[in-house]
Amino acid sequence: MLRRIYFLIIVCGLSVIHGQPYRGAELRTHEYFQYGRFETRLKSPQGEGFLASFFTYNDSFPATDWCEIDFEILGRWSDNVDVNIIDENGSHLRQHPLSFNPHIGFHTYAMEWTPEYVAWFVDGEEFYRQSGGHITHLSEPTKLMMNIWTPAYEDWVGFIDERTLPRFAYYDWASYAAYTPGSGSVGTDSDFTLVWVDDFETYNDTIWEKSDNHGWNGNNSLLVEENIVYQDGMMILCLTLPGEEGYGDDTAPKMLWARAINPDSVVVRFSEELDPEIASLSTTYTIPNYPILSTILHEDQRTVSLTLEDLDINGSATVYAQGLKDQSPAGNTQAVTFVPITLPAPLELPIRINCAGDSAQGFLKDQWWSHDVEYGHEGGNYQTAHDYPEFDGTELDTVMATSLNRYSRYHIRLKPGTFDIQLHFAEQGYHAVGERVFELFVEDSLIEAELDVFDHVGNSGVYTITLSGWDITDGSLDILGAALIYGAGYAYAGPLLNAIEIDGSYWVGVRATQNPLDYELSGIFPNPFNPSTQIEFTVPEMAHVNVSLFNLRGAQVMKLANRPFNPGKHRLTLHGAELSSGVYFVRLTSGNYHKSHKILLLK
Repeated sequence: MLRRIYFLIIVCGLSVIHGQPYRGAELRTHEYFQYGRFETRLKSPQGEGFLASFFTYNDSFPATDWCEIDFEILGRWSDNVDVNIIDENGSHLRQHPLSFNPHIGFHTYAMEWTPEYVAWFVDGEEFYRQSGGHITHLSEPTKLMMNIWTPAYEDWVGFIDERTLPRFAYYDWASYAAYTPGSGSVGTDSDFTLVWVDDFETYNDTIWEKSDNHGWNGNNSLLVEENIVYQDGMMILCLTLPGEEGYGDDTAPKMLWARAINPDSVVVRFSEELDPEIASLSTTYTIPNYPILSTILHEDQRTVSLTLEDLDINGSATVYAQGLKDQSPAGNTQAVTFVPITLPAPLELPIRINCAGDSAQGFLKDQWWSHDVEYGHEGGNYQTAHDYPEFDGTELDTVMATSLNRYSRYHIRLKPGTFDIQLHFAEQGYHAVGERVFELFVEDSLIEAELDVFDHVGNSGVYTITLSGWDITDGSLDILGAALIYGAGYAYAGPLLNAIEIDGSYWVGVRATQNPLDYELSGIFPNPFNPSTQIEFTVPEMAHVNVSLFNLRGAQVMKLANRPFNPGKHRLTLHGAELSSGVYFVRLTSGNYHKSHKILLLK
């Protein structure tokens, strides 16, 4: 897993690492496996700074070559899962976008490992596959493992807030099927034969062993046996503070932060999932001098949007909540919790950001994204070209010499308006085509399916993507990168970004409160399409929206979105590479609103 890539420093065996402020857990098999299908049903915990996993690993490393295949579900992401292969040559990480929140309810995760490929599945559907030459390097038998832990690398998992603890990962069952090509009954092409399923009713010590007093460099949690609990037909891995080991929660929910999105909307984040009935009542919340008109509990069940009138964003305000209850069996109830509201300080156009360095050449200094800043990155690390080369076609050599690598998202808060956007890329880490390749999304649109900066400009130029006339009405410009070819090592790897420039105009006299009057599934283009198309829709208020694709028989074949959306215009990308040619229907539903459009896929 990535925890061991960072410095390649391994602490083997059952060893105690001093100064670890958290307690995690790990379950692993006695048996070693080479090839097979590994599967589990899991509900992962949400929150920054930790992850839950399902993976194979040869714990005989470094006596043998590294051999690892991962599912790592980071609590910080509501729409992403990390999958990875690690061999003796490095990591092959993919941070894969999802159309759903993996922390809400149980989902089934599976990995297929064969001599030709490794494939990953969610809820029975294959979503990603690697079949390059590195697959042959997975030559060592491995154990099947599951754990919950706190990496020391905030640039990967985010910053943990102890107020969110304890957290729990719930495993309903796990299974192993041997690779038996041509004679199996499960998996792809029925090439696997089921060997065992453990339903986790009780601890089966013939299959599993519990890690105890175990850790490694880069892990801020000590893995202890007490944090592996069997209850209610599940194996539960617990992440706790020292002295609070085991499965139990007597902590009431806390308000972590609040931010005014605009003068009529405040978003509030809580430490854990809330009882929906109480959390959805407007009477639960108070902002002195500002009556609350409506309340929406987001899909993550720990974020709440409050609608009010004319908040004075030039002053100060505090939001209070009373009687909030969590979802734990104890039903812990908070008497009163409150935080000051962060008020927006909108950026003035034009906006220029140096994505990996200090202020330079008229560009703003980069920063971490959080609720109290107007722009910043999530995930990644900074690198600087050693000799500050003179790049072709630009005078911004100082800015382009610094790069943000391995980032997951970049966000810039914007008032409603129409914008021209330039994204700048300069490759300094790789010197051949095909060594670093990634997908680039802006908002919900796939902009580049296979972006290889070196292929465009080598090491001496700046590759610029220009997006003209983009309407942004939901409060922020969101950029996402997802690696296809991750690259070697840790420093220069994953998606790349050097600088962002935004110009255009905020809509004069238009406030974010002036939202569309009604729902609309406004356009699908191109149509017919191959292999992808854009779906545009608008929503008049903060609302939960479902956008799905159906075939002519009325069967759902793809879920494009199922989450809350802010008021305004939105755009989704439908990728049809795995679909057959034919007629489909895009259906948007929100509350009592239903609308369908016919589309045609031609291959």
